Amino acid sequence: MVLALTTAGPYLERAGIDYVSYRDLPDANSEDVLAYGRRLTAGMPAGGEVPLAESIAYMGLNYRELVACHGSEAAAQLYASKGRQAFLPIGLFERWFAQLRPSLVVATNSPRSEQAALEAAARLGIASICAVDIFGLQEIQWIRKPGYASRICVLNEQVREMFLAQGCLPEQVVVTGNPAFERLQLEAARAAGHSLRASKGWTADETVLLWASQVEPEQHPFADRKGDPTLPRRIEASLRRFVAQNSGYRLVVRYHPSERVEFEQGQERVELSRVGEDLVALLHAVNVVIVMSSTVGLEAHLVGRPVLSVSGSIFTDDAPYARMGIATDVPSADLLEAALLSMNLPTSQASRSEDTVAMSATDNLVGVIESLLEPVSR
Repeated sequence: MVLALTTAGPYLERAGIDYVSYRDLPDANSEDVLAYGRRLTAGMPAGGEVPLAESIAYMGLNYRELVACHGSEAAAQLYASKGRQAFLPIGLFERWFAQLRPSLVVATNSPRSEQAALEAAARLGIASICAVDIFGLQEIQWIRKPGYASRICVLNEQVREMFLAQGCLPEQVVVTGNPAFERLQLEAARAAGHSLRASKGWTADETVLLWASQVEPEQHPFADRKGDPTLPRRIEASLRRFVAQNSGYRLVVRYHPSERVEFEQGQERVELSRVGEDLVALLHAVNVVIVMSSTVGLEAHLVGRPVLSVSGSIFTDDAPYARMGIATDVPSADLLEAALLSMNLPTSQASRSEDTVAMSATDNLVGVIESLLEPVSR
């Protein structure tokens, strides 16, 4: 059985996969749940991808659980100060699982509902898997609790070492990769990359650099960190100088959709990749990817491309690619030239064999599921 949260319902419908939602959980249609839900969704804009009835059930069930745990007055104060971040409906999932009697609970590292589902499974002695999507830098604070999940499935060995250092048991943390990234290694994606490179006229002896830019705000949205909004443009300027001085290189600049930047035309061997261009094909077409903390860096690594991550971004600590074995750290934009000249580039566009974990992530995760279900079936 699949519990679809937020926008997962429409996605599963398109894929033809049966699912249940918050509307189907016990007591979703009770008077108090509907009253809470209608009050809390009264100001929500209409017409979103999540049906209003689903939002009412989600808000109503979660708020009722908040009242049950803390009392009416404290629940109101918690919701006023934290909003949905106050929700952790462990009791709701305990009651549902007691009725459903699942053999295994699988969820990601997301907070609130998925965290509550895994904590409820632990309380009931149900086997469980927490599939960590990328690094889990914030989520590790609750995932590391003893008994949180039977298995914690992570992206790579560096992430596993981080979880072990935080007190998780070696037999508990398994490197599986993330099935969501398998599309990056499809043969069709590789073929698209070869076709794109040919259509651009990039020769085999040219090294094509991709600068995946992003917004650098003055203030971090959640942490007390000051940013440098000029950093993305300084990185681009450094790369442009490098290409101008090294005829064997090309530069492709791809701005984040949120950036409002006018691309500087006219420089030889420097071109723009527009947002509508297939990013996966582009990653297979280029030789090296440069980022600050963009998720493009992780995708490039999984494709098999060398990645340089320039430090100094307000988001560097949120995406420590060098520490997680994803990229080579470049301490500043001024050191990009030296970093590029010192690289040992692969002799072909083929993905590196060391990335086979990512290519078989679904099989790896299924193997962990089967290992936990096997004792149940005996």
